[in-house]
Amino acid sequence: MLEKIRYSYFTLAALTALAQKIITLLSTKIPESQLVTTLLARIAPQLETALQAIGSTIKQPLTEIVTAADLRRDNTFRSLRDTIKAGLRRQNDSYRAACEALWREFEKNGLHLYSIPRDTETAAINSLLADLRKPENAPHLVTTNTTNWVTELDTDNQAYVAASAQRSAARSADDTIHDAEAFKDLKTSLELLENILNTMLAMGEPADIDEIVAEVSQYITEANAAAKQSQSNNGENDEENNDDTE
Repeated sequence: MLEKIRYSYFTLAALTALAQKIITLLSTKIPESQLVTTLLARIAPQLETALQAIGSTIKQPLTEIVTAADLRRDNTFRSLRDTIKAGLRRQNDSYRAACEALWREFEKNGLHLYSIPRDTETAAINSLLADLRKPENAPHLVTTNTTNWVTELDTDNQAYVAASAQRSAARSADDTIHDAEAFKDLKTSLELLENILNTMLAMGEPADIDEIVAEVSQYITEANAAAKQSQSNNGENDEENNDDTE
C-alpha cells in the first residue's frame, strides 16, 4: 500500500512541493498509463494555483491587523489574569479575598481562553467581562485596582471584532483563491491518485509498479517527517497562536 500523506502536518507550500516531486516521478515512470496521465493533467493547473496562493492569506494587510489585534487582547487578558493569580498569595487579607472572588470568574470562563479558536475566544472574553462586571465584583475590582484593566480588555476585544469583520468583508469581495481552498483542491486530487496507485499495485500492472509505489512512498515518508518537524518547531516558537478560522 502507498504510504499515506499526513495532511494535518502540511502547509500548502510543503504539500505543493511533495506533489511536484510525485508528478515528476510518475510522468517519467508511467507515461503510458492513460488514467495516471489524465489525473496528472488535472493536478498541474492546481499546482499553478497553489503556487500563486501560497501565503495569500498571510500577505493580506488586513490579516496582519487582525493578528495584531488578537495578540493585543491576548496579552491584556493574560496580564490581568496573572495579576489576579499573584494576588492569591498576598498577605493582605482584603486584597487576597478580592482576588479569590475574581479568580473564580477566570476559572469559570477559562484560564487559557487565548489558545482557543478566535471566534470562541471572543465569546469567552465577553462572558468573562460580564462576570467580572457583576455588581458583587465591583468592590473587588476597586480593591485590586483593575477596573480600568477590565475596560481595556473590553476595548481590545471589540477592536479585534471590528478588525475581523472588516477583513471578512474584504475577503467576500475578493475572488482570489486563498491557501485553504488551494490546499483542499490539491488534497482531493492527491487522495484520488493514492487510490489509483493502490489499485494498480493490487493488479500488478505495470510490471515495475512495486518499485514505483515504493519510491513514491519514500517521498511521502520523508515529507511527512519534515512537515511534522516543521509543525513542531513552529509550535515551540509560537505556542500562543490560536486558530484563525473566521
